[in-house]
Amino acid sequence: MQISRRDVFKTLLAGAALGGFPQFAMSAGNYTQFTLPNGFRVHFFRTQSSVINASLILRSAQIFGDGGLGHIMEHTSFTGAAGPLLATEVKESHQDIFQESNAATEPGMIRWDGGFLPDNLGAALRLLALTSLEQKFDLETVASEARVVLQELYLDKFGAAARAEHDMTVALLGRDHPHARDTTDVEIKKARTPPDRLAAELRSYAEGLRLPANMDLFVAGDLDGAELNRLAHEHFGAYPFAKGPLLDVPSGAKTRAHKSLTAKSTEITAPMSQIKIAWNTGVRTGDRDAAVLTVLGDYIDRKLCIRLREEHGDSYTPEASYDPDAYSGIVTVSVDTSSSPVTVEKRVFEAFEEAKKGVDVKELKRFRDRAELKRRKNAQNNEACIDSMLQRVVEGVAQEDLLPAAVTAEDLMAAAQKYLPAYGGAYVRLVLIGQKDVGRVANSLRRE
Repeated sequence: MQISRRDVFKTLLAGAALGGFPQFAMSAGNYTQFTLPNGFRVHFFRTQSSVINASLILRSAQIFGDGGLGHIMEHTSFTGAAGPLLATEVKESHQDIFQESNAATEPGMIRWDGGFLPDNLGAALRLLALTSLEQKFDLETVASEARVVLQELYLDKFGAAARAEHDMTVALLGRDHPHARDTTDVEIKKARTPPDRLAAELRSYAEGLRLPANMDLFVAGDLDGAELNRLAHEHFGAYPFAKGPLLDVPSGAKTRAHKSLTAKSTEITAPMSQIKIAWNTGVRTGDRDAAVLTVLGDYIDRKLCIRLREEHGDSYTPEASYDPDAYSGIVTVSVDTSSSPVTVEKRVFEAFEEAKKGVDVKELKRFRDRAELKRRKNAQNNEACIDSMLQRVVEGVAQEDLLPAAVTAEDLMAAAQKYLPAYGGAYVRLVLIGQKDVGRVANSLRRE
């Protein structure tokens, strides 16, 4: 179920070139971008951090509808034979070089992340190049990692909460949207393929993905840009030019109808339940109203804290946010509570109605101050800098570029009236119920 990994890393597959670097969190003087003759791109932001972070992304239309081959390929990256290295050498090198690492697969993209010490820069780039462009898919590694992938897929297939989350995403984006398609059964079947046949399929599949011109490397830390340039040419520059199409992700339809979902959760026990309310505004990153909706999300987050925590004691940490990407602009409210989900839902919409009637100017000023604090904190945070660079490359704008300074109280109230639904209106509601409390809560929901 590919949608289950959407929250790990939200891929924004609009395929935009990096434009100027105006920007909110990072100074243009500290940013360097260069392209190798084979089309491979490097993006570097120099911070004062003595830790180095790097992210390598590979984008391709082939990383979709492939039966899960891209997912298995990601899993074999740092454990299997690559280039001149045996599987054991790759695994040990990975443990020696990267003090932190992660990888994720989404429709249209594979991403590899690593954190390491500056002395390991050359070794890290060499290993990234070999494992992304010269995987051998040895039989033992393929068999082992296919079993691991199978367990991950079983969590998606047999977890009631995961199933409900998928249903919610279908309601928000549409059943045929790449990020809402349920590929779990197809991927399970692929992971069960006999290892020798699966390894052969992976080798053939990888031939079409060894595309340096479809790859971007992002690096942040206290490094010399010229040395990074030299090492990138040394380790990635030897591969021939190759380029392929990116995945064209359509826009998700704006939410226009109400839908209620209920599911049991193994992570919640009575008297707790969790209520999620979400809707797709249709306002994507870069659209005219994205900036004001970013502020509105923060404003509603604060309003819910006042109403649900301070006034009624219904929740410890209610959360609200607007999360735009290249194909949707989803507002999500999440509340963990021991109170009746019906009561909590009504109070959420009471907060919405207050925002439609007027905006607290002082709270808007506080949001600007919080945004400025975040900007200053992120200015030297390697991971935040990489995420911002990546967003600008892939979708043309980072969320940090949605400047709050120009948003007025009048703008905010108008956005609330336009984009906040009424109670029982165009939104999707999911209630996750604690196992020992299923009957009581389900009955209360049926009595609405």
